[in-house]
Amino acid sequence: MPKIRMDRVRSLIGNRRGRGHNRQHPPYPHSGSPSTVNLLGANGYGDDQSTIFARENESLETSANEGNDSADAATLNTAVSEGSTIGDLQRQGYVNRAPRFTSERAMPFVSVLLQRGFFAFPSEESLQLFLHNKRKLDNIDPKTGLGLPLFHAISLNLVKSLFSDQNTPVMRIYKYVMIDSQCDKPPLNSEVVSRINENVSIYKYEFCTILKKMESHNFSSRVEHDFIFHRKDEPDVHIPMINYNQRKNADTAIHGLNLRWYGTTSLASPFGSNSINLLVLDDTMASYMNQQTIEEFDSYSRSRPTRPLGYLPVWARYTDDKVSVIPKKRTLRVATLYLQETDSFDDGSSLTSTNYTEMGSNIIENVPWDSQILTCMCMLLHEYESRKEKRHTAWGSSTTYMLNGPAGLLM
Repeated sequence: MPKIRMDRVRSLIGNRRGRGHNRQHPPYPHSGSPSTVNLLGANGYGDDQSTIFARENESLETSANEGNDSADAATLNTAVSEGSTIGDLQRQGYVNRAPRFTSERAMPFVSVLLQRGFFAFPSEESLQLFLHNKRKLDNIDPKTGLGLPLFHAISLNLVKSLFSDQNTPVMRIYKYVMIDSQCDKPPLNSEVVSRINENVSIYKYEFCTILKKMESHNFSSRVEHDFIFHRKDEPDVHIPMINYNQRKNADTAIHGLNLRWYGTTSLASPFGSNSINLLVLDDTMASYMNQQTIEEFDSYSRSRPTRPLGYLPVWARYTDDKVSVIPKKRTLRVATLYLQETDSFDDGSSLTSTNYTEMGSNIIENVPWDSQILTCMCMLLHEYESRKEKRHTAWGSSTTYMLNGPAGLLM
């Protein structure tokens, strides 16, 4: 009898190991809302938080894979979508209103030697043509806008903002646009950068002003960044981003959706982050946008059931996986932002949206309004995180002055 029991135990252990060894994680999709289980270290790599998520996801994924494979096709785009429908998640209290993404845009962040700030390009093709044109903007195709950067970010008063509780400007982001003088007028307070032909010119104007304000709350400081977007012939748009300097991550909201920049470091951290993911939070999750203090945030989180962050849809991800080590044509690639987008296009100038197929071929004008907002947020986060990294690398200390001038040595 003991021998039979031991054989039974060995067989059970062998079957369990076999299932764990043969388990495959779903690949990262190019469409739909990707799950953070593929981005937050599902295989056990990454920081401490991702390791915790990996263990939780592994057990949940096992139960999902052992369920019914013929689940309803209309499922929520999360790690448990193979075994849980939207109705199942709603009954459990997990309601997520992430958009149905259909495409991905890669936006390279690039620094130019001896030029202050850094640039964001709307696509890889645009950056390559920019390098081919030797960083000149007088050979731009007026029909596509390829070779033209989308944004130019310049930091301001970052050290002063650490000690001020007032609305301190910390960054200005300028946008490049092509204007046909026969059809349109240039934005207010814009400057001519280059003339493509007798009718079309390239203008640069202040698109986003970022203000920073700090408030003390019981041995913690609430940090609010106010992103002020300046639109042509329309009122400014204010979008806040909130975090606490003793904690990681930052929260914001777009179109009523609570979002979280997961992976940002706290003020006390001496090292910056090279991997940040923008998560779409469930409706029942706590957010700095709704809870005004850390105490309220923690109390709300404990009072409601929530699922691990590793199961939330990912809207965007910031990474340095393609960063340059040696300057190429006086330029350095410092990071890349991957943005999920939908079929509809909205430039933020009206309440209506159209389909991409109905738009012209002007690539620089086809960047959706939401993508522009998130890119500006990510450019600020990149500035904060990269300045920490420059303190601890020989490359950063030797090239900071060349990239950003004296302002690059402030922090």
